Amino acid sequence: MSDDDDDESELSRLLPGVKRLHSDRINLYQQRQPTTPARKSNPRPVDSSAGFYETSPGAQDSYFNSGLQVKLQRKIRQGGIRPEDSIDLHGYRQAEALLELEEFMSQAIQRRYRMILIIHGQGYRSASEAVLKPLVQRWLSEQAQVLAWCPAQLRDGAAGASYVYLRGS
Repeated sequence: MSDDDDDESELSRLLPGVKRLHSDRINLYQQRQPTTPARKSNPRPVDSSAGFYETSPGAQDSYFNSGLQVKLQRKIRQGGIRPEDSIDLHGYRQAEALLELEEFMSQAIQRRYRMILIIHGQGYRSASEAVLKPLVQRWLSEQAQVLAWCPAQLRDGAAGASYVYLRGS
């Protein structure tokens, strides 16, 4: 037996499960094991008997489709594209607001509008928190024709209104 074999057996005796490296190079391009992605929590179920969406307090303020250019996103945020039509949902109950919004949206799509304004209010008069704003935002996020939406500029209603950019025909 050679000295290397003695060292190998001594090493394996002292550190079981450890193997001797025959090269001091590391392969940077070696395939890595994929990690398990974190599970997304399911949103709270919607009560279908109520006829309207359940709102969540963590609703996002804006949405931009990943295909929209950054310049166009900036123009939308800054109110650089003037709305072609608007709807005011102040005073509506949730179910009524959704019906009006669906009708308004279908007319806007038929007329081939690209930018519309939805005035939903900030919820200052609500007993607890805003009702229509998160309802409208959630509804918009589920519409295929909506490419972007964000809070309006001060002149158009600020956080009480949303610019909505629609897909072209």
